[in-house]
Amino acid sequence: MKMYILFPLFAVAIMCFSSCHSQKGRMDDLKDFVEKIQEEGKDYTLDQWKEANERFQKLLDKINSYEDLTKEELEEMAKLQGQYAATVFKNSGKSIMEQMQKAGVALDSLEEGFEKGMIESQELE
Repeated sequence: MKMYILFPLFAVAIMCFSSCHSQKGRMDDLKDFVEKIQEEGKDYTLDQWKEANERFQKLLDKINSYEDLTKEELEEMAKLQGQYAATVFKNSGKSIMEQMQKAGVALDSLEEGFEKGMIESQELE
């Protein structure tokens, strides 16, 4: 008789444990990815940022495909999105500056052309 009672209780306990574990695991990939980007992102090139953004979007799409997200999971996802955005903003500036330095000649020409245009327009007045 005990066997008939213990077996269903054991089965329910396993189901509860696996259910809690799988829901927790849904955020783990995103959290691990954001932590990795926070640690390594300062050295990323523009191409690496592009790949990271694509990976981040895939992780978000996967999480958003679940229809039973709890309030806590939604809050965690929003927090991780904010952390990722802050990291991208903070670290991608270096890559942008590198691109601007490569385009420095074009920027110098643009500045010279702008100044020349301003001087000519003042002379016409």
